[in-house]
Amino acid sequence: MWTGTSSLTDRVISLRMLLFFSSALIAFITPYLLFPDPYAVLFQLGNTGSGGISRHLLKRTDAVWSGAIVTIGVVCFGDLNSPFTNLGIKALYFGTGTLFFSGLMGISISRYARSGDKSRFWKESDRGRELRSKMGEYFKYPIDPGSIPSFINTVLVGGLGMIGVSIGAAFYGGYGPAFEMIPALGLMLFGGFSLSRLHSQSVRNFYATNAFFNEFFGETIAGKEAESKIQVKQLWWVPSAIKSHVWALLLQLDRKFPAGRVLLVGHLLIWLLAYQRPAEQTLISAWLLFALFHHAIIIISLSEEYAPAWFRQWIGSMTQWILVRMWIQLRWVLILAVSMWVNSLIFGHVSYAVQGGIITFYLLSAAFISLCANTYQKATT
Repeated sequence: MWTGTSSLTDRVISLRMLLFFSSALIAFITPYLLFPDPYAVLFQLGNTGSGGISRHLLKRTDAVWSGAIVTIGVVCFGDLNSPFTNLGIKALYFGTGTLFFSGLMGISISRYARSGDKSRFWKESDRGRELRSKMGEYFKYPIDPGSIPSFINTVLVGGLGMIGVSIGAAFYGGYGPAFEMIPALGLMLFGGFSLSRLHSQSVRNFYATNAFFNEFFGETIAGKEAESKIQVKQLWWVPSAIKSHVWALLLQLDRKFPAGRVLLVGHLLIWLLAYQRPAEQTLISAWLLFALFHHAIIIISLSEEYAPAWFRQWIGSMTQWILVRMWIQLRWVLILAVSMWVNSLIFGHVSYAVQGGIITFYLLSAAFISLCANTYQKATT
């Protein structure tokens, strides 16, 4: 319905934006689709070969790939006004979108599936321990060095996709629609080459990477690494009455959900959008949506694995938990404000008054969503 009554030109722009944002989705979601793999033990017992492992990795991402291809098809062919006109151009852009998404997904699968050894090196080496110590000392924020390769993969895959969309749009402007397929073909060839490299050593890479992510997303680490987790004294900005509650919830969230990495990708998306010099209303809408997107963390925190019902009832009232979930969002407000301010200085969009309005909207929406989320949670438990 979003694109059903759009012109062909607007439909092409919608497809570019879809692929642009899909780049961030692919960059972030791939490791969660693949690892930890519940079938790894069965593969070990059956001594599955490289072909079986490779097919399994592709199958694990099939739902996202299939959904994306259907969505691309709807954007290209879901023309309610003139469904049987310009079928050649529509097919061309459907092919472009399919090649683009498939190629970038292949690159992402290959890079993440081969990241196990590098992740373990950073997690267990002296360089990793030194980095963890410096981050905790200078920035007062814990970092697991084992996540560095995943962070690099997120930036590389997301950036590669976004640059590919931009290059394709430039080719369209200079040479015509057919040339917009060139970056998509390049991504597809690169993705196929990356998967072929993975295939030759898929068994070794699969078990090494699965072991790392099983530990990273699974059991609590012990020893000196436990000291790198967030400390109560670092929460100086939290009222003392709810400081222990905020600490407990942040500790669980940081172990299970890399919110900082997701929001960094969001900031990159906004900056790349600003680089395209859109209308000011478009950029303001993007900042508002991004501010609202932050509060998905509140919804995620409702899961029982983060704060089970007995734990919530034991250490705090419903009012306290509303404040807790609102307060955990305050740790992002300064980054949001600085990003908007610097962006406005460089690109000239969004006045100071509007920036203040967006920050106010961020705070009010955090309070409102926290209230609604806790009320819902109370009613269902």
